[in-house]
Amino acid sequence: AIWFKSLDADKDNKITPEDMQISAKKFEEIRKLIGDKGSVDGAEFDNTKWWNDYIFRKGPGVSMTKDEFVESLAEAYQKDKAAFRQEMERCFGDIAKFVTENMDRPIQEQEFAFGFKVFGQEDAGQVAKAFQLFTAAYGQPTVQQIVDAWVQFITDDDQSKQDMIKEAFGN
Repeated sequence: AIWFKSLDADKDNKITPEDMQISAKKFEEIRKLIGDKGSVDGAEFDNTKWWNDYIFRKGPGVSMTKDEFVESLAEAYQKDKAAFRQEMERCFGDIAKFVTENMDRPIQEQEFAFGFKVFGQEDAGQVAKAFQLFTAAYGQPTVQQIVDAWVQFITDDDQSKQDMIKEAFGN
């Protein structure tokens, strides 16, 4: 539900092709800031493909309500937890590689905040809390640690592990 909220850019309680277009515009903003060096395996990041592969779980461009989205994730998770985790690793890894091929690169607070804003996390207090959680755990967080935290948030049901994404954005 938290991930859905960040994807629903126009806040109409559905994830739609319009949200995908808003996302594409935000990616263009990032591209202007970082230059054209962002890539996935040396290729241009394809926002539409990413949404169709990982978000529109009922089919390319097919809108979904929050309940439908959460249910589709739950079904995929219950069907094959290992395959679902691999899918989410690719999902968040593809986004990270848009910014850098160096997954061990430390992230500055401003980059961290901008990256979370691009994905709908507009609350500066929550983003600052997330950054504090990451710095408390790792010092200066790396791209890979952020990817791992998102993957854990989406895929891990072990309540004994700290979930920084849920702690920061779950309220």
